[in-house]
Amino acid sequence: MWRRLSQIVVKVRRRHGFDCSGSASSGFPTAAGAQSKFDKTTTATMPSLSEKDQLAWASVPWTSVVDEESGKVLGWRKSQVPYIPGGVDNSGLSLQTLDVWLPASCTPGYATPQAPDAPSLPSQSGHWIVYIHGGAWRDPMIDASSFSPTAINLLQAAASSFSKGSVPIAGVASLNYRLSPHPNHPTGGRDPNREARHPDHISDVLGGLAFLQRLGGATGSWLLSGHSCGATLAFQAVMAPSRWGLDTAIVKPTVVVGLNGLYDLAGFINMPPPEYVGLRDAYDEFTRGAFGDDETVWKDACPATADDWTSEWQEGKQVVLAQSREDSLVPYDQLEKMGAYLSKSSSLNIREMEAGGDHDDIWKKGDRLAEILYDVVSGLM
Repeated sequence: MWRRLSQIVVKVRRRHGFDCSGSASSGFPTAAGAQSKFDKTTTATMPSLSEKDQLAWASVPWTSVVDEESGKVLGWRKSQVPYIPGGVDNSGLSLQTLDVWLPASCTPGYATPQAPDAPSLPSQSGHWIVYIHGGAWRDPMIDASSFSPTAINLLQAAASSFSKGSVPIAGVASLNYRLSPHPNHPTGGRDPNREARHPDHISDVLGGLAFLQRLGGATGSWLLSGHSCGATLAFQAVMAPSRWGLDTAIVKPTVVVGLNGLYDLAGFINMPPPEYVGLRDAYDEFTRGAFGDDETVWKDACPATADDWTSEWQEGKQVVLAQSREDSLVPYDQLEKMGAYLSKSSSLNIREMEAGGDHDDIWKKGDRLAEILYDVVSGLM
């Protein structure tokens, strides 16, 4: 039974809904590619943890996530772990951080759970799920903690699956990244967390993923997901980093899940669907704030313009596009255009799912998002 987080800390209430014992068929096609004008290096050998990495990881203690009714430990959480530490005191920017959850079944002494004490992530079976939040690249009210209700539902699903002899989830992570300025939340240029401009956002995402992988998480077959502009960033993460003038090497996921995603900003701004015309100015404003005034940059940064997905994302097997027809902020044709483009430019397995509710409902409630992610990760078993 799915359960929703009742408090951001550790308590969980019982919910009815998704049967977490179900699984989906994999049967993915194998990607094979031609040469690309971009660097196609997709297999990264992660360097060992540096002393600063170890200090950053150890700077945040594990907190138990406890079932409110049964009192059982569902798992463990670290919040706001710095992934790009710096300085003599190992301090970093507050938005260059990530949250991590581990199922209790993946930690020592499951019968009497104890927090992991290793200097890195414990080795475990199953697959990692990583999430990138949305907010138009600029909303300071949405951060990595917005994934908490979903993460708790996933921990509950992991506990149920473990009792049935299956462990599809090895761990869960949610990334923060630097934001662009927001007109309703001015900083006067005094907060480096809030002065980002492309490619700063994707640079942080890749840095967070590389840090997580140096710890031993999100390697092999894993799932990357993102909501709204987080979906844009998720697809950018599997494109060649040389597109963004970066050389950050990561082990790329085998699956990307886009949730109410933004895939063609220039297309929307130039010709929005009739019922979304009133949002054109807002789209234009936040797009210029994140990417500047050059429309060529907008087009190059959006995933619907990649030349050859097969060559840039050789590990890729499946894309899941989840969109709500009730979304008042992102039109359904963003999904349709992205799905059509991927079908034409790749051999990826493309799957469409209904998100339900308005734009942010999927992460605010958490149960439907957890259901989608659990269904997809179960298909990797």
